Amino acid sequence: MMTISARIDKEIAEEIEKIVKKKGIDRSAVIRELLKIGIREMRLKEALEIVRERKVTVWRASEIAGLTYREMLEKLKKHNVPFPITEEELAREFEEIGSE
Repeated sequence: MMTISARIDKEIAEEIEKIVKKKGIDRSAVIRELLKIGIREMRLKEALEIVRERKVTVWRASEIAGLTYREMLEKLKKHNVPFPITEEELAREFEEIGSE
């Protein structure tokens, strides 16, 4: 494990102390957990944004976010990000469905 130091606002330090008291675990463990949550959220935010911009597939976005494909589909729905499909692809899908 590495040691990293950072300056934080007083309000953040107070919130960390509240969590420490509530959970009954040491400050370092709380900070590690908060960092994990923050990193996971940032990865999801990035993945959602690049899907919205149609830069990557849902498969690739799920890898970036560290989620399964199904979990990523749920996140797209939850965050109102449309499934990245072009009009041509959608028309082809309708044609295939109609020919069955």
